[in-house]
Amino acid sequence: MAEAGAGAPRVSLLACGDYRPDTVLPAMRRLLAPLGGMEAFIPRGGRVVLKPNLVMGRPPERAVNTHPEIVRAAARLALEAGAGRVAIGDSPGVGSASSAARAAGYAAAAEEMGLEIIEFTPVGIATPELPFPRLEAARELLEADAVVNLPKLKTHSQMLLTLAVKNLFGGVPGARKLQWHYRAGRDRPLFARVVNAAAARIRPALSILDAVIGMDGAGPTAGRARPAGFLAAGTDPWAVDAAVMDVLGLEREKLFTLAAAIGHGPREWLDLRLAGPNPADLRPPDWDIPELRTLQMHGGFVERRLPFLARRLRSGIAPAPLPNALCNGCGHCRDICPAKAIRLAGGRPAVVDLDCIRCYCCHELCPLGGMDIRPAGLLARLLGLG
Repeated sequence: MAEAGAGAPRVSLLACGDYRPDTVLPAMRRLLAPLGGMEAFIPRGGRVVLKPNLVMGRPPERAVNTHPEIVRAAARLALEAGAGRVAIGDSPGVGSASSAARAAGYAAAAEEMGLEIIEFTPVGIATPELPFPRLEAARELLEADAVVNLPKLKTHSQMLLTLAVKNLFGGVPGARKLQWHYRAGRDRPLFARVVNAAAARIRPALSILDAVIGMDGAGPTAGRARPAGFLAAGTDPWAVDAAVMDVLGLEREKLFTLAAAIGHGPREWLDLRLAGPNPADLRPPDWDIPELRTLQMHGGFVERRLPFLARRLRSGIAPAPLPNALCNGCGHCRDICPAKAIRLAGGRPAVVDLDCIRCYCCHELCPLGGMDIRPAGLLARLLGLG
């Protein structure tokens, strides 16, 4: 990597092998030391919101959410730095923040340190850089004195990986996330710009990525919990994501949010400065990142101008959701599908293939892990794409 300029964002990397409290807290101190310590980001007496990846209530060993010891250590360091109030907030895809936080193991730390677990309320924000005039973000994040972003290293069926930038899309409250999946999710570069716009408005003071144990395979909720053995932190979430792509040995532009940022967003991360080990020395072996097989032509030109043709091509090219043996016919996938492409037939969900926009919300948010993603369609196989 070329020598970075003095003003380039800095990212700190650190090996961390387990979640024992006597491992995590000292590791977090060492991780943040090159950045000036937590005190560099927390105004004394200020209101701090910790934004973990809390997609649904699952126990820590499933690696679905940011681990509670990472949340506990971040809260401890924020309080030591002089924060007046520390809260944990997110907008889960299933259930409330308080119920998901209890199931994820956050309640003990919240009670021990007097942390509030907050639900997000929406407020409109202007987005002149998008084809849409506005989107919604959590008032609690926009009005905080400091947001500490606590993402989790996971694969993502729609966006390749969910890292620091994608975690901030959780700051779009409740069902509004599903609406954006429908409005922009068919065109992944456009959806990445929506995610980037939300992240740019929330703009965390600090992002600390939990990659001690991550998720590969069919993430972000139904994949495999796997040791990755590192932590990453930085002030610029795009820079953190770029550094993690370096660790995984992937081209940065393969991550949709980074590719979108090159043309339509912040670019400082292109020249980031790294503190800590060489990224390749932290690389977990054989990290399984499923290939995205989807229709992407000229940044979504076909999707926007020829929607009927796009539906046909998408049906033949892109993998589609398919219920598996864990499905109990509860209908949750039907209720959350932003495209209304799922019906219940004989107590089982049936996906209307031409209506499915391949946002994979049903796969991500099934409480039971009852939705798989089937292999690419016939046209993709004929074209050598799957």
